[in-house]
Amino acid sequence: MVAAPARPFYDGGVRSRIAPLSLPTLALATLAGCAHTAAPPADSVVVSADVGPPDVLAAWSVYGLALAAEADKTGTDDFGTEVTARGVLADTWNETQAGKHLADAYLDLLVAVRDAGFMREYVLAYLASPGWTLSGDDLARLEVDKWSSWAGAHLPKDHRALTPVTVRVEGRQPAPIPGADLPAPGEIDLAHTPCANLQPAIDRALGTWDREERALHRMPLSIPLAKQVLPTLAKLSRDSRARRDGVVLVSPMALEVVFDAGFCAVDRGDWAAAEKLLRHAVALSPAAANVRGELVQTLIMQKRPDDADAELDVALEFADSDCQRAMLWRKRGYILFDRGKLVDSYRAYARSLDFDPGNELARSEMGLIVATLRRAGTYDQKVLAPLVAPASGKMRVTNCPR
Repeated sequence: MVAAPARPFYDGGVRSRIAPLSLPTLALATLAGCAHTAAPPADSVVVSADVGPPDVLAAWSVYGLALAAEADKTGTDDFGTEVTARGVLADTWNETQAGKHLADAYLDLLVAVRDAGFMREYVLAYLASPGWTLSGDDLARLEVDKWSSWAGAHLPKDHRALTPVTVRVEGRQPAPIPGADLPAPGEIDLAHTPCANLQPAIDRALGTWDREERALHRMPLSIPLAKQVLPTLAKLSRDSRARRDGVVLVSPMALEVVFDAGFCAVDRGDWAAAEKLLRHAVALSPAAANVRGELVQTLIMQKRPDDADAELDVALEFADSDCQRAMLWRKRGYILFDRGKLVDSYRAYARSLDFDPGNELARSEMGLIVATLRRAGTYDQKVLAPLVAPASGKMRVTNCPR
């Protein structure tokens, strides 16, 4: 899994009062990246000097001051803090460039985001960070579908949010991130070490997270990929607990630990424990299709095809790669085969080849289905043509694991 991006701005509470947008209150510094540049004061807004010309630098300076002021008002930086500061940045740049014919690629886009009314969605899509919290009202106000349509038409696919500013306030420690003390990626390495050898470490980590999770007042979300943040929040906007308690973004390692525990339960054939753990993992990261796919497998093994199909529908909704879609369609083929719906099973496996055309398992299962239908005398060429591999020049190349 991919770790969430590092926090791009000041990440602690503010004890002393900071007057909003008052330059004398904090020492304002610029860093050109030179080795001889003096260290900034303990209390400072630091803006990278290579961010652009003076007008651009000034706009980012105001952003830094707004960020510090909002953190002072709320006691810590958070989702709302960043939304407010980015809004101030967009307003400042819009006023600065009026009549001056100034241009800055990033700031111009940010003004467009503000004008379209999507600053909240933008901040979550590109800047979400562990430790952030959202209230039920925050969730209800999100318009993810409208944002996705707008962003697809107005933002480049490789767009990244810029934050060339650091706010430092002396004596403050970063706000705690739930799950931050869990084992780091690689410490529990199921790819190279058997579950039996790792079970004691997994049990310890799971116990640590269970205790920490019980102490949380908001619904925890452990989201490994930035692109999964908005789809997850959109799904939870209708969840009664999330709407009541709000949510908190926790370390991605919380999901890793719970998923690893579920995977090892599958490995030892303890299907009831595996289902409980994997449902816990799904609750932590509802848009993680690979996690839900593992839950589907446990339900298949328990001969619960209806439950497996229901989870599979959701997993396909959130699948974000061809390899995931191929894997999930193969699971659907398996379920349909088990139900005795051989023609539908064949079509499901064929659908998986749209995403992973070189997969030998799918082709083997399709061949088995054709042979089974012929033996039963129910093969109908008009309904189901024989399995014929497409010409190699027409096959899409994928890198799905075998």
